[in-house]
Amino acid sequence: MKFGDRLKKERQKKQITQQKVADELNVSRQTISSWETENSYPDIESLLRISDYYQVSLDTLLKEDTGMTEYLKKQEILKSIKPVILVLTVIDLIFLGVIGMDFLGIIKFNSWLSRLLFVMGILNVIALILLASFGNKVSGRVTKIQKRTPLYLIIMIISIILAIVLGYLGQLGVSGIFGGIAFGVAIILIISHKK
Repeated sequence: MKFGDRLKKERQKKQITQQKVADELNVSRQTISSWETENSYPDIESLLRISDYYQVSLDTLLKEDTGMTEYLKKQEILKSIKPVILVLTVIDLIFLGVIGMDFLGIIKFNSWLSRLLFVMGILNVIALILLASFGNKVSGRVTKIQKRTPLYLIIMIISIILAIVLGYLGQLGVSGIFGGIAFGVAIILIISHKK
């Protein structure tokens, strides 16, 4: 029996309304309805409260329902990648701070170290984008921009390569334009994948 059917059966066995259950579990009636129709699933804390409320073991509630167990696995994966996304974001902010201090003349790097930092920062941005994209795929949320992530990554990588090559050849103005394009694409991707 599916999870939603089990919930509905237990509620009907007690002869209570969805509203009564919602009041007891501190959720909306629509949430109960959504759980019973399997349009959504409860989080782990709510699952424990449901088990206690109906006096039914978690094993009985979840048995034979692959949809619910898959949902719980996805939630665990999403929870485990959040700290990695946070660390990558902090590294990107530090990278921007160092590049900004170099640009303002507060600290000075030689041209190779500056380029190396730039490449490392962009690679970190790419890692952040890919990880956020993975999280969105796991959760099932995908926007048009996110569907085109490979194209944007190719544009960003080509822009980075052109910026480095042109910078090495002394064409700093054109190099800056391509660096700006790469940075802009990275920002678009980060924002689109954070939603």
